Amino acid sequence: MNPFSETNNVSELDEKSLIKRVCVAFDEVMPSSPYGAGDDCAVVPQVPSDTLATVDSVIMDRHFTRNTPPELAAQKLINRNVSDIASMGGTPLYALTSAVFSGNLSLDWLDRFSRGLADAAKKYGIKLVGGDMARVGGEFFSMHLTLIGKSPQTPLLRMGAKVGDAIYITGPLGISFDSEHHLNFSPRLEEGKWLASISGVSACTDVSDGVASDLKNILPRECYAEINKDALPLRAFNGRVATVNEALCDGEDYELLFCFDGDCAIFEAEYFAKFAKQLFRIGTIKKANSSEEENAIVLVSSDSRNIFRESGFSHTAS
Repeated sequence: MNPFSETNNVSELDEKSLIKRVCVAFDEVMPSSPYGAGDDCAVVPQVPSDTLATVDSVIMDRHFTRNTPPELAAQKLINRNVSDIASMGGTPLYALTSAVFSGNLSLDWLDRFSRGLADAAKKYGIKLVGGDMARVGGEFFSMHLTLIGKSPQTPLLRMGAKVGDAIYITGPLGISFDSEHHLNFSPRLEEGKWLASISGVSACTDVSDGVASDLKNILPRECYAEINKDALPLRAFNGRVATVNEALCDGEDYELLFCFDGDCAIFEAEYFAKFAKQLFRIGTIKKANSSEEENAIVLVSSDSRNIFRESGFSHTAS
């Protein structure tokens, strides 16, 4: 479906009419005013715990293509925000959206995107409580979403890992765009809640920019991550299996990457009993012996040991 059209596009409606149209598409996931759109702010009931807050976006021609079904683009927007909440063991509650689009954006495309956003929000019990719209030139669409959630008693943080901790990942890695996993993934929300209840889980993050980048966010100072390349779960698609470089660098996997201190065999058995799927132990946190090893990933196998020098996705690289 072409997102842009010379007729039946957003420029044919004034701002209030367009907002009303989107709110109708949001249906039951948008509460009535003042708990949803209609006032200068939404009134959000106080959360009886620490509040989690995150923001992320989808931009056409960057996070999805013009040929992507709008429902999937909307689903990705919800899911990548939910993945952040999952990485801290929290529960998503409320969301605010901010859309930027050109005047020739098709109303039919926007209707489908809005309904897709509502369906994805409903799946997780998220209420869409308000937002904003702005118009630009050219052919453009992006939507940003701020997600508010509640924290468990002890939220999972990036800090806390230490020497000797095992490093785990919750699922396969690599070729996320070729396989369209980046559009069809399921945030590890229930897994995150469970991990937050386990005292031995010392640090956690979700993999959005690639293990090669995201793992360094949870490494303690003066340490490195020793990764067994034969233990990496490689995504397979259409007869092709991701390479080690793709598994570590591609990103958009949205698995949970975390560290654990304790009896790994018991822990892994409890995880399997809870979720009926394998947990992947891919390495160990170790003390750096040199400045070259500090904050590095060292790939090991039965016959090799090398510092991995590639990196994952960078939001500021040209």
